Amino acid sequence: MVNCSAKDIECLFVKKIEFKAEDKDQAMQFQKVVSICFKKGINAESKWSSKWRKIEKEEALKAEKERKAREEKDNTLRRSVVQTMAAE
Repeated sequence: MVNCSAKDIECLFVKKIEFKAEDKDQAMQFQKVVSICFKKGINAESKWSSKWRKIEKEEALKAEKERKAREEKDNTLRRSVVQTMAAE
């Protein structure tokens, strides 16, 4: 849903979807998501904030920090091996 443009969300909000009886539950869930997106202005063109976004950013920063620490450790080990080999 967040990949839909604001115009798409508005269209889906205004023109309710039609569905078969056996698809009612899924259709109603979809329509609820459309309503939330419309009311909160969530769409492909907007940056919206939520607890999930905050968690995603924190996790991405944590992963980046861990990656850099591993790279630094690897580089330190490489320098140590090179120095040991050069000393021999």
